Amino acid sequence: MLKVYIIFYTRYGNTLKLAEIIAEGVRSVKGCEAVLRRTAELAPEEIIKKDERWKKARESLKTIPEAKASDLFDADAVIFGTPTRYGNMSSSLKDFIDKTAGVWVKGGLVGKVGAAFTSSTTIHGGQETTLLTMFIPMLHHGMIIAGIPYSEEKLFTTAAGGSPYGASSVTGEMADRPPTEEAEALAKALGKRVAELAMKLKLGEEAIKKQD
Repeated sequence: MLKVYIIFYTRYGNTLKLAEIIAEGVRSVKGCEAVLRRTAELAPEEIIKKDERWKKARESLKTIPEAKASDLFDADAVIFGTPTRYGNMSSSLKDFIDKTAGVWVKGGLVGKVGAAFTSSTTIHGGQETTLLTMFIPMLHHGMIIAGIPYSEEKLFTTAAGGSPYGASSVTGEMADRPPTEEAEALAKALGKRVAELAMKLKLGEEAIKKQD
């Protein structure tokens, strides 16, 4: 099975919702497996305990293993996800990526497909810049970046999730708004696209080896 790792951080569970939808898109491609991994929580426990929604969201993550840099060697493709933080990725995801030097040295992600997704409180909450911040380390790792092409017609009509740069959703002021129908469709499309591209690359590599 070809493995697409979906590595994400979430506070209230909104980015997790997108991760699960993207996973559906990955699984729609025959021979592809979606592997969810969460990045470590860096916030102090005493802060989390004061927020009931945060505590509840953490409970929902217990069945999802914490991401390790070594996971990247096992992955055929990687989709990174994070809520926006002033137009940038979260400190948790950044911390994970910063610890992948060993993977970089060995070229563990070179030639693998990479993509990104995010969620924000408002429509203009920095979604596109957040997605772009995730692309920069992917390029340093030698990954092949995949977005969402305009052949996905919902890109022309969505007002609250999804762009050529990746999947996204708007969660609202209380961070309790689920992804719209369009955002869900585009998230699934991203998962499917990454899986299909990774599969084509793998089959192409196998064909080249046979010729050699």
